[in-house]
Amino acid sequence: MKTMIRLSFVLAAYASVACVGLAFVNLLTAPRIAAAAEREVNDALRAVVPDATDFEDVTGKVSSGISSVTFDRAYVAKADGAAVGMVIQATGATYKSSTILVSVGMDRRIEAVRFLVNADTPGIGTKTAESPFIDQFASKSVDDAFKTGADVQAISGATISSKAVAVILKEAGYRAGEYLAANHGGAAGAPGSGAPVELAPMPLEASLSDAFPGAEFEDITGKVTNEVENSIVITGAWLAKKGGKAVGVAVQAKGQTYKASTLLVAVNLDRTLAGVRVNETSDSKNYGFAMVDPEYYGAFAGKSVDDPFVVGTADVAGDVDAISGSTISSMGFANIVKVAAFSGASYLAEAGLGKAGKAPPVPFPLNAIPEEE
Repeated sequence: MKTMIRLSFVLAAYASVACVGLAFVNLLTAPRIAAAAEREVNDALRAVVPDATDFEDVTGKVSSGISSVTFDRAYVAKADGAAVGMVIQATGATYKSSTILVSVGMDRRIEAVRFLVNADTPGIGTKTAESPFIDQFASKSVDDAFKTGADVQAISGATISSKAVAVILKEAGYRAGEYLAANHGGAAGAPGSGAPVELAPMPLEASLSDAFPGAEFEDITGKVTNEVENSIVITGAWLAKKGGKAVGVAVQAKGQTYKASTLLVAVNLDRTLAGVRVNETSDSKNYGFAMVDPEYYGAFAGKSVDDPFVVGTADVAGDVDAISGSTISSMGFANIVKVAAFSGASYLAEAGLGKAGKAPPVPFPLNAIPEEE
């Protein structure tokens, strides 16, 4: 018993000495580590703003306006006490994740871009940090669209990474330009330019009025049913009227995408689509979530209810484009639209309000969703 007590005191003494030693080592090394980290930050800042003599830390005074991008640090670059630009360290979801230093001049143009972290696929997504992709942002106005396929050329095979990097640069660049204009006499934004808009699902009421502008809606939920297959659930339906006359029907349906999504599908009396809106989706950001982009769902307006709604792939020609890197989401989206549209058009025809169509084939053809992307 005495031996055990003695050992306990010995161990306690050793632990105390070790703690004191570690604290002493930390006391000696912490300032050196902090100084080294500060030198590393300053070296990185001077690499993107070589003419600056000082950097004022304004972290926390400028924030990202979209959830997919965060601002880790922000600095006003100065020369002889006057602001000459701004540097923001931004992190965002790309194919995986990237952290980028973005330097913006007083004229609202990007002066330099430097990747600190690029966790995307080596040799594919990592090309976003290399020429020629990254070169196209030099001297680019932060008021530009930064949209792949328009003013940004995406990397073949790395569309998701390309689009996401453009979003990070746009958000960081625009916020830097606005901060400089508001606080340091920087150039004001171009007329008509604005902050990047974060895409999001559209609420039901907004979807109805957006699909059938100026219409009144009669709730006919339960009268529009899915009689062609059983994987997609119709959750609501509304008859659109103008001046007391029916102009179409809006059908809300839920089904599998990569995870699950709820869409509002608007059908005209002539069996064409007035439009599609996304009410909810649990698909991943930068992948299937891109279905909330008006450029994607807007492509369905004007299609016939009787179209195939086949998503094109490398092996299959189709009448519906796939979201880059998100074939499963695209197939599920097209399936929901097809079933909801056919069900809505059938209701209109049976009620004597709309054009009749052919009997549905059996089985009702849909995109065969694979288990994995």
